[in-house]
Amino acid sequence: TLAEELDVPIQMHVHETANEVDDAIADDGRRPLSRLADLGLMSHRLMAVHMTCLSQDEIVELARSGVSVVHCPESNLKLASGFCPLAKLLACGVNVALGTDGAASNNDLDMLSEMRTAALLAKGVAADASVVSAAEALRMATYGGAKALGLEAEIGSLASAKLADIVA
Repeated sequence: TLAEELDVPIQMHVHETANEVDDAIADDGRRPLSRLADLGLMSHRLMAVHMTCLSQDEIVELARSGVSVVHCPESNLKLASGFCPLAKLLACGVNVALGTDGAASNNDLDMLSEMRTAALLAKGVAADASVVSAAEALRMATYGGAKALGLEAEIGSLASAKLADIVA
């Protein structure tokens, strides 16, 4: 694939809003993920940010192709851009990293707050209080991000020979 040939992580805001998806279909006849697949960009190198408007088939394809989703719940709430189907992504085995998006679309860049919001919002979206535990939210903020960058062997979890910054 093109992503494999480039051999670098690719970060792209995708399926951020329903309007974005609708515009893509009107302009090109394809949903954005379908276009990315046709361009050869659906691989473990792609970090798809937001992903609020997904079909079940698209979620399965994300898992199959190894795409990582970067979930930015507070940005999505602030901009009213939709809800990422976090519980469905995790249930299908999609790697999910946690992000803040940026200062322009988030009131702060506080990862602890982002973890809390991700866990609470997922429960509301899924209508299931058991989805996205505190441990899963922490994993998204640490190992999920490292894996999305292809650095899970060096960082992202506390293990022998891995680099780590620890706050107590």
